[in-house]
Amino acid sequence: MSHACKILQASAENIDLCVDLLRDGAVLGVPTETVYGLAGNALNEESVRKIFEVKGRPLLDPLIVHFSSIEQAEAHVEFNERARALAAQFWPGALTLVLPKKDTISDLVTAGLPSVAVRVPGHPIFRSLLKRLDFPLAAPSANPFGYVSPTLAEHVAATLGDRILAVLDGGACEHGVESTIADLRNPNAPMILRPGPLSAEQLGMQNVEVELKQPSNKSAQPAPGMLTLHYSPDTPITLFRHGERPSCVQQSEAVLYNTKPAADKLAENTFWLSESGDLTEIAHNLFMLIQKLDVGGYTQLQVERAEDVDIGIAVNDRLSRAAAKR
Repeated sequence: MSHACKILQASAENIDLCVDLLRDGAVLGVPTETVYGLAGNALNEESVRKIFEVKGRPLLDPLIVHFSSIEQAEAHVEFNERARALAAQFWPGALTLVLPKKDTISDLVTAGLPSVAVRVPGHPIFRSLLKRLDFPLAAPSANPFGYVSPTLAEHVAATLGDRILAVLDGGACEHGVESTIADLRNPNAPMILRPGPLSAEQLGMQNVEVELKQPSNKSAQPAPGMLTLHYSPDTPITLFRHGERPSCVQQSEAVLYNTKPAADKLAENTFWLSESGDLTEIAHNLFMLIQKLDVGGYTQLQVERAEDVDIGIAVNDRLSRAAAKR
């Protein structure tokens, strides 16, 4: 493709345009409260295939399907009582549920698995699109497969701008990391497949082990974001422990801390995610700052792990995969 995608302000006219494009089978960049998504008609195999092609995403990595309401989701997914209770409490919001699918959802969406990952998003612009469509939207992160997730419309345009028509601008994403994915195929043995803004404790899963193991990279994944190498910038990442300092830093390397260091520790290659060390702010800024540093000409990014609680667990999951050896 030779065109460059347009960044569209979220005016009524542009939302109308995006609705028409999605009805015609196009795939577009859209804002969500987690990260920007690459959206297409989840019930149209041609649109779904475009999503995989635009991202360069392997077919073994399933997509999340986004609905306007739990009632719309129930037409395509088999809910159990535990799933309904969580949906009633946390939807619209940053919770994805993995549940048995009905035949209306193509196997292409689910990597051939009989289950599907579903969510009712909370971002008002994304919701305005969903409410005007008579089909749900499949929407993985709007970036080349394996690269850092986009949290600004400009990120989408920079990495997919020659492959899609437009990205709808909804500002900076609220959370900055992808949704929490809870596996409720067996409601008696729930499991967190991907940590996110909602913790296991918030979901009433205090006694459920968070599943951070790396599954095979050659078989169908039960949920997105579980491959070993993911969320990776082109610049290599090395991690160091929370609250510590890297032992040796070259001038050509960038160092990224959780909290702003003391004035006497600052240097031109020193960066931080939060003035105060607030975990929510750290998560919000993580991908945004890594994207910025990735084009800064550094030979390596040395990044501090977050405190391993609440959304910090999600931050550390993303960092571990971003730092995986290629």
